[in-house]
Amino acid sequence: MQTEELAIRYRKYRNALKILTLVLIISAGFGIFYWQVTAAKAEIVETWGMADAKEININSKVSGRVVKLFVEEGDSVTQGQLLAKIDSDSQEPQQRAAQANLAAQYSQLQQIIISSQNLEETLNASLRAAQAREAQAQTALNLAAKDEARYRELLAAEAIPAQTYDAYRSKLENAQAVLTAAQAEVASAQANLLKNDENKALEQAARDQAAALQGQLDAVNVMLGETEIFAPFAGVVTKKFAEEGMLISPTVPLYSLQDTADNRIDFKIKETELKNFSLGDTVTLEGRDGSTKIIGTVESIRRKADFATQKATSERGDPDIIAFNVKIRTNNPGV
Repeated sequence: MQTEELAIRYRKYRNALKILTLVLIISAGFGIFYWQVTAAKAEIVETWGMADAKEININSKVSGRVVKLFVEEGDSVTQGQLLAKIDSDSQEPQQRAAQANLAAQYSQLQQIIISSQNLEETLNASLRAAQAREAQAQTALNLAAKDEARYRELLAAEAIPAQTYDAYRSKLENAQAVLTAAQAEVASAQANLLKNDENKALEQAARDQAAALQGQLDAVNVMLGETEIFAPFAGVVTKKFAEEGMLISPTVPLYSLQDTADNRIDFKIKETELKNFSLGDTVTLEGRDGSTKIIGTVESIRRKADFATQKATSERGDPDIIAFNVKIRTNNPGV
């Protein structure tokens, strides 16, 4: 009896085990299927980015009235193309005044140079003449000194009368006086040349003043040239801020210009997908219209997260998922 009861219990246990095993197999199958579906969905998740391009405002460096605007919004322009012209009424009188002041200063400088050169030539000639007379006086003195010494010896030997010696001594004294006068004349000529250095200082001051006036004229010419506004690079006019006849200042922009050859797309990539991007990777971007396709290169991957693209919830208990900025360089006018 006990044997039959054991057999019945064994059959029931075996049937329950089969059912449990079947349930586990079915559950595993559903789990695998759900994982595959989830993975397939994850693979086709789309990430959209924002186009960004180099764009600047075009301002005038001078204040004035807008005389002419040569382009409109949406126009394509080339580098160096004339965009606008500002009136030059305030700069042209300044230019004429600066030119007149500079001309007057150059005239004064020329007079100082001529006067200084003429005076220097005269003083140099005077110095050379004084030095020649000094040399002659020195030669005469040397000769007179020799004669005086010879006749002094003859006088001592009582070979000549005293009157004869006195005549040669007088010649020596006169030669000394002439040499002293010549030396004084040389010193005076040299002093006059030193004084002429003051004229050279005046000449240098006049040159410095002329250079300053030239700088003022150059500044006015630069400001006059700034009345014509040119495109700093090729691109598209995206905004027009001014109208002809409008008074503007350097703080008021005329146009906004975008460089169509310098652009990129900024993406916010989830941290879970960041492993799929590396610097230098070539990627294909597709527009929302489904037909625009552009090739780009991963230019930068920001190392600091921007924000959480998926916040955790108390129900799920999942962690926040943060995003990193990835820039794709395109430089494509289609952007």
